Amino acid sequence: MARRSYKFTDKKHTRQGLVSLALATASIILTAVCLMMAYRMSGEAGSMVGLLGILSFLASITGFVLAVRGFQEEDVYYLTSQVGAVLNGVLFIGWVLVCMIGM
Repeated sequence: MARRSYKFTDKKHTRQGLVSLALATASIILTAVCLMMAYRMSGEAGSMVGLLGILSFLASITGFVLAVRGFQEEDVYYLTSQVGAVLNGVLFIGWVLVCMIGM
C-alpha cells in the first residue's frame, strides 16, 4: 500500500509573479490581434497595429521586470515568476526582432 505524505505550508505565489503572468497573457493576446489585423489588411493596417505592438512590447518589458522582482521574495512559490519571466522574455525578444527587421 502506498504511503502518502502531506506537506502543510504557508507559501503563496508572489504577487509580482501573478501580475507578470497576467501581463504575459495580455501581451500574447495583443500580439495575436496585431498579427491578425496585419494579415487581414495585407500589411496595410497602419498605426493601430503599431500602437497595439508598442503596448504589447511595453507589457512584456514590465512583466519581465516584475517577474525578476518576484524572485527576491523569500518563502514563496516561484513558479509564476519563472513562467512569467520566460514568456515575457520570449515576447520581448520577438518584438525586438520585429523592430530590427523593420529597420
